[in-house]
This record gives sequence, C-alpha cells and structure tokens, in this order.
Amino acid sequence: MPARAQVGIKITPVRTEEVVDPGETFKGEVKVLNDSNENKTFYAYLRDFQAEGELGRVRLIAPGAPEEESFLASWIDITGKGITFAPGEEKAIPFTINVPANAGPGGHYGAILFGTVPPKLSLETGDKGAGMAIAQQTGSLILLHVNGDVIEDARIREFATEKRVYGTPFDVKFVIRIENMGNVHVKPHGLISIENMFGKEVSVLRVNDAGGNVLPKTIRRFEDEWAEQIGFGRYKAKLGMTYGTSGDQGGGGKQTLYTEIYFWIVPWRIVIPILLGLLLFGASFFLLLRLYRNKAVKKAMEKAGMGRMRYVPKFQGPSPALHLGLILLALFIIIFLIIGFVYWFFLA
Repeated sequence: MPARAQVGIKITPVRTEEVVDPGETFKGEVKVLNDSNENKTFYAYLRDFQAEGELGRVRLIAPGAPEEESFLASWIDITGKGITFAPGEEKAIPFTINVPANAGPGGHYGAILFGTVPPKLSLETGDKGAGMAIAQQTGSLILLHVNGDVIEDARIREFATEKRVYGTPFDVKFVIRIENMGNVHVKPHGLISIENMFGKEVSVLRVNDAGGNVLPKTIRRFEDEWAEQIGFGRYKAKLGMTYGTSGDQGGGGKQTLYTEIYFWIVPWRIVIPILLGLLLFGASFFLLLRLYRNKAVKKAMEKAGMGRMRYVPKFQGPSPALHLGLILLALFIIIFLIIGFVYWFFLA
C-alpha cells in the first residue's frame, strides 16, 4: 500500500529578537523544512501581530490593516517567488528588515510565514501579501527593540493561589499576572521561594523559564505549581522576578519585582480524627474523674460509720450514661460548627 502523504512545514527559529537603531538594515534568515514525503512549493508572506489574551497567544494581522506604531511587516523584504522543496529538504531563506530613520523607539512586531498557496497580491507592493489565501502554513515571529526613548516598566498585577487552604495531598497552583506599562516588550523571569511556618525553605519554583515576552500595554499570565503528599501549617510564597535590557543594549538596566503571599495546608484526614479523639478522651476522662470522686466519697463515709446514709452530690444531674451522651452530643455540635466556620472563612 502506498505511503500516506504527509503535510507539514517547519520553520526555525520560531522567534527572532533583535535590538536595532533607527535607519539600520538588519539581515537575517529563516530555515524552512519540508516535513512531508512529497515535493512541495512554499510561498512567503508577511503579517504584523499583537498579543491576544493573557496566555501568550498571537493575533496575526494583515499588513493592509490600519497602521500602528508597533507594526513592522512593511519594513521586511523577502522573496515573493515560490520555492520548491524535495521531501525532507531544508533551505535557508534570507530576509532584510529596513528600519526607517523615523521609526519610533520601543517594540515593533511582525511575522514571516510560509504557506502552500501563493499570495493573491505581490509581496513587492505595500500590502505585503495581505490577500494571501492560507492553506498549510507556519511562521517565525520577529520582535524588534528600536533604540531611543525606550520605557521598560513592568508591574506585578496579581500573585495568588487558587485557594487559601489546601488539604493533603496537595497541588498548589500559583497565578502570576505581569502588566507591561512601557513601550517595548519585556521578558520577566525569576523564582517562587516557598517557606514553611518555621521560616525554612521547602521548595523553589522557576517562573517563565521558556522566555515568554510581555508586549507593551498588555498583561501576560504565567502559572506554576507545587505538589507534595504531606504538609502542615501556614506557608509563605515569595515571588522575585527581574526584567529589562542592559544599558549597553539600549535599555535602562535590570529591574526587580517582588511580592509575597500566604496560604495554609491542613491535612484534614489526619487532623479531624485527632481532634475527635482528643475531645472523646477529654470527655471520658472528665466522666471517669467524676465517678472516681463519688466512689471515693462513699468509701470515706463507710469508714466513718455513715455507710447507711445516702451520699447526694451537690448536683445530682442525669445518670452517668445519659450524662456522657449529652457531653458527646455537645462536642459533635461544637465540632460541626468549627468545621463549618473554617470552610466558610477559608474555602468558600
């Protein structure tokens, strides 16, 4: 039976990040691989892009869209001709970015894509292939840092756990949301240090090891988690992150972000039986102590020759069995109220 045809295009690098000056010409290349078992002809086309949502997704925009300061597809020159690839063949495709002399400082973003359908409009015109019908396609993102009056200003918008109290085993999920207030992309990275109630560090988590960028005027969400089988008490999580470009590369130097939060780990399956056991032990001890006292008083009366007299405690109360039952009922009601309060205060 003949082999089934594979379809696929692979491009490296998936992301190019460069620092340039206004008026500079940057030359680069992308490597395109025909990841199929048949001949393919690929065509280049260009897109601008913006961030979509807070999870690092990219929204591609045709170059014919209304002009924005952060777009750069119109600066890119690349061949508009179809390039034929043999099965499994890889080729390096050169491109040039002509940064205008009046380019605004900060971040500029675009993408080079390759598809199997030729553009309806030429890459040589101002639309840069905006009318291309997309079939199989993939691309490489380009993030330029144009020198000038660059503002690098990031803030921690949120650092939190999904819950304030966890049982055991636990999986604490941390949510970090970073807002970029500047005009150039930043790449914050750092650590979450977790300490127990005695101040001992029990775990360290790395944040944004993959090097995700936060584009200007956007918020990006990062997530991390700490999972263990057992734990107890109040824990402190300290988030420390750095971002920024060094001064010799046109930035304002490295900057630091820091905040901390608290959360609880309570092994309910262990704590509740222990509490119940302690309460039952206390109730039983109290009852036995009361019975022992009564028996001791009666024995003392018999030795004093008053054995025929009936000893009546100051407060007779119910029978011992009923007395124990009332105590246990009261304890269960108290425990139920305590558990309900804990759930309402910490978990609701």
